[in-house]
Amino acid sequence: MPHLHTFQNIEISSITLSDEWNLHPFLPPDPSSRLRQSIQTIGLLHPIILKKSPGNRHQLLCGRNRLRSLQSDRHPPTLINALILDEGIEARRLLHYILEDQLLSGTLSPMEKAYFFKYCLEHMELEEAANYFFPILEENVQPHMILRVLLLLDLEAEIQKSIHLGETGEKIALELRQLTPDDRLTLHRIFQELELGGGKQKRLLALSTDLAFGQDKTITALLAEPDLTLILDHPEMNRPQKASTLLAILQKRLSPQSNTAEEIFQKTVHKMQLPAACTICHSPAFEKDEVYVTLRFDSLTEVENQLDGLKSLATGKEE
Repeated sequence: MPHLHTFQNIEISSITLSDEWNLHPFLPPDPSSRLRQSIQTIGLLHPIILKKSPGNRHQLLCGRNRLRSLQSDRHPPTLINALILDEGIEARRLLHYILEDQLLSGTLSPMEKAYFFKYCLEHMELEEAANYFFPILEENVQPHMILRVLLLLDLEAEIQKSIHLGETGEKIALELRQLTPDDRLTLHRIFQELELGGGKQKRLLALSTDLAFGQDKTITALLAEPDLTLILDHPEMNRPQKASTLLAILQKRLSPQSNTAEEIFQKTVHKMQLPAACTICHSPAFEKDEVYVTLRFDSLTEVENQLDGLKSLATGKEE
């Protein structure tokens, strides 16, 4: 591919900002203090990318935070050395520049992919975008994955941000998308407040959805009930305690019979006063009456010494 760019010193005042090619519109506008400090200390190591525009103007393509870091300096420069793309550059090649610039920071997040392919499909067909860009991403060519990741664009900015930061997984995000805006924001804010990992996010989502559906109410209304808000606002519980208590209450509400059976089972086992080396478990969800006894031995030799008694127990069970 021939080079369609030059490096030039241009006036910062000639740069125009827009979200036309922005892969991060969900992030706050201000750059991080770490980036500002780095640029102010050792300068701009990674040039911004611009495209020539009519009237001696330049449209920003990549480097919004880098530019704002320069502008936030006490004595901001009037000139900046930038990579300038030709005004008539083909959209596919322009997108290639944007992708390569982003890859310098690491693998694209699901949200970065979503916005990148959104811009791709504004200028090319799905198959062309997949065939051209997936090899650059070092991924198998899967056009349907583009359509899947584009669904994330329907989510609110705060959820998009947490997906980008890895706080909310793509699968959970797609499940949230199926809820009403109020319900998914309610759940997402609890995810954030309690710092739930993926497994607990999935469990809270499933329990809340099933309970709300069964009671013909919204998830927002369900989680606003006094006994649940009391947990979320509890002044003495830490986040893990709040999460465990909330999930336990929701589970108990969803399966009251199973919870009652569990309580009776545990009380009965406790009364047996079994030694620490012995544990008893019931079948999953009490589907069967049988129970499973586990005995812990310190060595295989000890098992051999108790073999006759174990065989007698097993034989007696069979009879």
